[in-house]
Amino acid sequence: MATVTVYFATNRKPTVDGSNRIVDFGSELGPIDGTAVRFGKIDVDVVRGEATARRDTLQVAPENLYPPGNQAPQHGSNAVFDEIRTIMLEHERPTLVVVHGFSNAFFDTVERAGLILDFYGIDANVFSFSWPSRGSPSGIPLPYADYAHDREMARRSGVAMARTLRILYRYMDRIMKEEQCRQPIHLICHSMGVYAFRHAVQALMRMPLDDSPLDGPDDQGRLLISVPTDGKPDPNNLRQTFEQVILAAADEDDDAFDDAAELKYLPRLGAAVTVYHTRRDWILSTLSNVTKFNGPRLGTNGPDNMSGISDKIVAVDVSNVLDVTEDFQNHQYYRTFPAVRDDIVSVLEGQRPDQIRNRTTLGSRRYLLTPPRRRARS
Repeated sequence: MATVTVYFATNRKPTVDGSNRIVDFGSELGPIDGTAVRFGKIDVDVVRGEATARRDTLQVAPENLYPPGNQAPQHGSNAVFDEIRTIMLEHERPTLVVVHGFSNAFFDTVERAGLILDFYGIDANVFSFSWPSRGSPSGIPLPYADYAHDREMARRSGVAMARTLRILYRYMDRIMKEEQCRQPIHLICHSMGVYAFRHAVQALMRMPLDDSPLDGPDDQGRLLISVPTDGKPDPNNLRQTFEQVILAAADEDDDAFDDAAELKYLPRLGAAVTVYHTRRDWILSTLSNVTKFNGPRLGTNGPDNMSGISDKIVAVDVSNVLDVTEDFQNHQYYRTFPAVRDDIVSVLEGQRPDQIRNRTTLGSRRYLLTPPRRRARS
């Protein structure tokens, strides 16, 4: 058994017990229309590919935005970032940020993050941004009941995700004066999490870099909170945050990287972007594309115009390494199929796209992932 500590940020509505202690987070937006973010950590046990959150270990970092007298506001983000930073420095560990897809309750999202880290077998911290989606009791998404709700929650969570990044930037700018951490931060977005992150990119472009008040009350007791302005989006407000950005089974338009209102400027947030896709993905090719009229999906076709988008972007077709008997939806391959896992780990390790094993070059930064070759018997 492996026990993984999952750090998290969430804009879900908290659930409290009789002593007003937060014991869970729900499927609706939390305070301030879902722009407020709480930070914390929880232990997740992983046994033979199954993850279980140890709910009694849930710790939500305390916050006090209205302290008495002249005391400074207390921010839960500082406590979580301090702990992650210490581990990154002392143990030379990178950090993997995971943004989940639809049909996941809060504990599902932290269990998924712990499972991914264990499955990948890398020595890293894992941090989950948990936006308010609904969990399915059977573990199978409920298309008509949940999809529209989750898509709206994903859209409205963009500001909270952008605020989380801005809080991280302030923290990093402050601590860089003390000691520089050279360990990378990577990002993995899955399915509808890519759609949520699109709105985070759009919100970030509307948050001027010189407009960064600390969250807390002003002289009139009003809560100061970094939110997007009504001005024109400015891609110069983006800064490189991640080393590798992984978009797996993206429930996003296949021309999203062509559109300034979608993902065109996402590559500014990372040194490299890898898009994993397959037309065998039932969730995207049928549920999202056909029943929800969303059009061709990035996670089925890959980017539709590689020549016209950022050369940081690489597309990998995983169709040939999937097995319908293992995952009939072919949607969770990034956390279930070893061949895809090995490819992602190679990306996270910084290997050049054209030198990663078991890839066939298709041209224009497109690759087809092929099954590993079996050694011939002597």
